[in-house]
Amino acid sequence: MPIHFIKTHQEENRLMSTSPEDAMPTIQPAAVPVAPSAPQPPVVTSVRSSAPTRAPIIHLGLDVGTMNLVCARANSLGKIEISSLRNVFLTVDDVNIEGMDLSKISHARIDEGVFILSHDAYNFANIFGHRLSRSMQKGMISPEDINSTDILAVMIRELLTIEPGAKPGKCVYSVPGDPINSKSNVLYHRNILGRIIDEIGFEPEPLNEATAIIYAECADSDFSGISISFGAGLTNVAVVYKSIPVMEFALGRGGDWIDDNVALAVGTIPNRVVAIKEKDFHLDRFDLGRKKERKVREALGFYYKNLIQFVVKSCLQELDRRDLDLGFPNRIPLIISGGTSLAGGFLDYIRAQVEESSWPLELSEVRYAGDPLSCVAQGCLIKSLKQ
Repeated sequence: MPIHFIKTHQEENRLMSTSPEDAMPTIQPAAVPVAPSAPQPPVVTSVRSSAPTRAPIIHLGLDVGTMNLVCARANSLGKIEISSLRNVFLTVDDVNIEGMDLSKISHARIDEGVFILSHDAYNFANIFGHRLSRSMQKGMISPEDINSTDILAVMIRELLTIEPGAKPGKCVYSVPGDPINSKSNVLYHRNILGRIIDEIGFEPEPLNEATAIIYAECADSDFSGISISFGAGLTNVAVVYKSIPVMEFALGRGGDWIDDNVALAVGTIPNRVVAIKEKDFHLDRFDLGRKKERKVREALGFYYKNLIQFVVKSCLQELDRRDLDLGFPNRIPLIISGGTSLAGGFLDYIRAQVEESSWPLELSEVRYAGDPLSCVAQGCLIKSLKQ
């Protein structure tokens, strides 16, 4: 089955995202345990030629999200480099192909089909009012399009490229928890991703999305904490003690649930709701833009608050059901992450909801991850490097 990814000039840049809401700058978190250099042996003069330099082994962290694919890698200076692609596509039919110049558009040819990918697909959809297609739904590979797996493989391969001469090592990739309010499970999704990464040449290892956040954010608390990852398809939750998961689960609501309900309420398409949501949105402000945009903003505020209330209540119920009043020796942080959590006023509202509740575990703080858009990929990279 022929599959070919055609890059635009823009996507040859390692930092794929260029818009403010997508940009993920190079960062160097203090908690990233990039392996230190080994002690250097004394210099020995020799007349023999030196042995050939070993090819570097590249370890990667990959966040496989419903809306975005994010890759983290450590460069030679010990800094983490982030690259990303929007996990969306548009199908191009035969009629439209004849009139299109695809040379400057990111696209893939799979069998007889042509698909516009990632950021170009997102922009085309918003300009022309088309509904985007997804290779994933509710945190897992979509069963609705037979090409979903192939398109996902094309974009993952693009992110996991390495420089000539380097050798692929381990790639730790994110997977969601099994949703507690759904019959779906992660088995098929986890194994398909493992197969794709293995075929690229890396040794694949899955890691729960919410647990990855603890790896990235909780070195100061001995890798103990609670994390809530508000993604597009699912909301993932983990309780971790000294890097050992105590509880991992997912809830079947996320950013897509908000977008779909808002679109239905005000009579628009979900990706136009996303465009407004990513443009200076605040939970308690809906006085910006024209009348239609103000209606969308007001509806977004309603559904955002409902999602937060649902997640906090579900976490408390699950903690109580599993009898997790374990008496951790120290208070632990609650880390909030994920693209859905970036709305203005989100952190204040969830803090208020937590403070009004009686949590069985003592919390030291409720805060954002250092970079809510890339911390899952960073945590996966840390897990890969620690091994």
